[in-house]
Amino acid sequence: MAMFELHPVCEKLQPYISFYYEMKWERKDYNNGIHEVVLPSGKAFMVFQYEGRFRGIIFNQEIDVPKFYTIGQQTSNYAIFSDFDTMGLVGVAFKPTGLNHFFGLDISKLTNTPTDSFQLFTENIKSFETVFDKQQQTENRIALVEELLVAELGTKTFKKTFIDISIDLMDESLGCKSISSIIKKLNVSERYFQKKFKQIVGVAPSVYNRIVRFNHLFSEYDAHDLDNNAKLSSLFNYYDLSHFRKDFKKYCGAAPKKFHLERFKFINQAFVKNPIFLNQTVQSQSKLF
Repeated sequence: MAMFELHPVCEKLQPYISFYYEMKWERKDYNNGIHEVVLPSGKAFMVFQYEGRFRGIIFNQEIDVPKFYTIGQQTSNYAIFSDFDTMGLVGVAFKPTGLNHFFGLDISKLTNTPTDSFQLFTENIKSFETVFDKQQQTENRIALVEELLVAELGTKTFKKTFIDISIDLMDESLGCKSISSIIKKLNVSERYFQKKFKQIVGVAPSVYNRIVRFNHLFSEYDAHDLDNNAKLSSLFNYYDLSHFRKDFKKYCGAAPKKFHLERFKFINQAFVKNPIFLNQTVQSQSKLF
């Protein structure tokens, strides 16, 4: 079983980041090498691999990721796998607008695309890698990452925008509020809203809203309840069961009847039993599994 721990973020970085985390896998726990499937979470990530290396598959395309990489929104389920005996990393889970506020980038360019994190920082951070590689304790690794981020942030201050407000409205409604009703509340033009949302969050607002809805729905998923699909589709405002099944297949890679949750250890733990990606901010350390 994978080890997964959440760690809190300092107050200065909380407007941008939900939590830090550590993940560790052992090859001996798998039949044919380390292999896990992950669902879209509505978050962007900055990942620092400290032991072993993994590769990814998204949209049926295999991707070699840099040792330290950053990726924006993910719009499909994706697989991570490794042939190493042990795989370990610490990561930063950014809030939906966090990367844009932090680095001032057009985040749509990072959607589904791992990018070498060294390219994002204004200073050469090669020295960071040297110190990071020497650390043996999780707390020390995370402290180094936080120090790096605080230094990069500098004197910037977080200024909430109408896109942040729209994110709050989507999250509060569990992704069930229509985009048109949100635009009306914001009193902005639809065209401008769509353009700015994709630039700041990385995907269209309807795509993000569907991911939020599905994450909340999936956290209630019970594979053993035969009536569960109908209940969930109604509870989360799906037009009908076929619409629900379409989203389920899009995000899980299989129709509900063909999806066997017990085969997906990480999904079961992190999206159902303890839905960590619904967290806005983690206040204290939490060891999940």
